[in-house]
Amino acid sequence: MAHKKGVGSSKNGRESESKRLGVKIYGGQYAKAGNILVRQRGTQHYPGENVGMGKDHTLFALIEGTVMFQKKRKNRSYVSVEPIVDADVAVAEAPAAEKKAAVAGTDDLKKIEGIGPKLEEVLNAAGIGTYAEMAASSVEKLHEVLAEAGSRYASKDPAPWIEQAKELAGK
Repeated sequence: MAHKKGVGSSKNGRESESKRLGVKIYGGQYAKAGNILVRQRGTQHYPGENVGMGKDHTLFALIEGTVMFQKKRKNRSYVSVEPIVDADVAVAEAPAAEKKAAVAGTDDLKKIEGIGPKLEEVLNAAGIGTYAEMAASSVEKLHEVLAEAGSRYASKDPAPWIEQAKELAGK
């Protein structure tokens, strides 16, 4: 056996580390520009489109996209990176802008001790979005809102929230 295994060898003083060669990002997976696709000695895999080769025959992505392995001429394995279509990114960003505009008329209820992002969503859905609305509501009403939201929130004590909301509304 002329090659090293992954665990090393202690017979006859051969205790060098494994070189961790092989495919690092497989076909169909996403790769960013600069990601190492294959570490190899020699050329078991050749660079295809949008793939570069280092001086130690390491293949790396030149652009971001999806990795593809193909057999081409002389039955050689070629690694290429298919670019990502930009249309998907533009569609995904549009709904985020509408959500920001809807939340603009509310106060940041997370400033009240004990209220986090999820609990703030529950209170906003129940019609409590400002400090003044929180200060004007009763403890019983807040208990009902928390009970409707589920057992996760039912154990919370909303009494101190009303006092803190009155202080924040007065500023």
